[in-house]
Amino acid sequence: MKQIATTLLCLLFFAMNITLGQERRGPGRPWGGFDRIESYKKVRMLEVLKLGEDQSVKFVSRYNKHQDTMHGFEKERNELIDKLDEQARSDAKDPNYDQTFNNLLDLDKKISGERLHFLDEIKEVLSHKQIAEYIVFERNFTKELRQAIREVQRERMKDR
Repeated sequence: MKQIATTLLCLLFFAMNITLGQERRGPGRPWGGFDRIESYKKVRMLEVLKLGEDQSVKFVSRYNKHQDTMHGFEKERNELIDKLDEQARSDAKDPNYDQTFNNLLDLDKKISGERLHFLDEIKEVLSHKQIAEYIVFERNFTKELRQAIREVQRERMKDR
């Protein structure tokens, strides 16, 4: 319970920094908060998985490669969804939609394939229990981050 409270407080701190950092930087400039969250996530992940130094280096190397690939896929996916939005606004013909749908489905297959490939790769570094802990950590971290951001937003709305 104490660990959950500490984690939530840290997430709130990071979320507040992100919010404040956005206001201080000008329009069109990157805010850098995502990098801080990713760094915090890696530190927490290594703590949860209880990895040794050698194991940490191998895992983080593979994790970073996987994250870079997934970010590329996410960018491509967002571009395809933007294209669907543009097609819907311009009343495009069905064949145009079909092509974009097919591209989106192909990309989703690549994303699933990358996740499977990553899990196969980390089997060389982590035990089955550690892989299970990693999967649970990923889900819980995202859930806690969303919850912390919502709490910060609620607090900001109260102050108005």
